[in-house]
Amino acid sequence: MNDQPWSHLITLNSVVDMHRESIARFGGDPFPEPVPGCVESSLGAAWNAELYAAKPGSVPGLCFAGCLLFYLIRNHCFVDGNKRAAWAASMEVLRTLGLTVHASDHEAEEFCLDVITGRASVHTGIDVCLWLAPRLLGLPDRR
Repeated sequence: MNDQPWSHLITLNSVVDMHRESIARFGGDPFPEPVPGCVESSLGAAWNAELYAAKPGSVPGLCFAGCLLFYLIRNHCFVDGNKRAAWAASMEVLRTLGLTVHASDHEAEEFCLDVITGRASVHTGIDVCLWLAPRLLGLPDRR
């Protein structure tokens, strides 16, 4: 299913593959398939947020990447490895956009825990975008 509006950034199959890879690499319950429809609805919700939040001067795709991280973590699409899969998917979207995030593994892990628990005022996908934005590397000069 590569005909979705976000398929130039990431696909359902690539998210599932990232999850499988993270489980194989770092351990966890290797239950083979996500909850039916969960990854698709997370992708769709993130895309809708991107369309809704897009403003002149904003970084195209940033809201999608942040909201995707938020929804994949919060929706528990997988038995195990949701935070890892969400981080990997978000970073893949940013990589596709020519961007990366300057954060240590520890910072990324703590932030993903904040997303799942709602700590540190991380209650929406936009909160994730606001955390990511100042950590982006590779932004073009916007003068």
